[in-house]
This record gives sequence, C-alpha cells and structure tokens, in this order.
Amino acid sequence: RNPSGRMTTPQDVARAIVVLAHPEAYWITGNVIGVDGGEDIVG
Repeated sequence: RNPSGRMTTPQDVARAIVVLAHPEAYWITGNVIGVDGGEDIVG
C-alpha cells in the first residue's frame, strides 16, 4: 500500500523538520505535511 515500499522512519520525519526549519521555508505556513511515503495518495 505504500508507494515507497517501506514504513516511515524517525529519520524521514527529521528530514521534513530540517526542511521546514530552513530559513527559505519561511513562506510555508498553516499546512499539514504528510511524511508517509505517499501512502495518503493510495487511499
């Protein structure tokens, strides 16, 4: 069911946090970012 072929790891979540903490991500506000390897698009 997961297009990435594996479960989400703590490292995957940490990478998303690093991206959002970057100064150039200041324009990203009020969004829900799923760190699920694309599972939400499969249903």
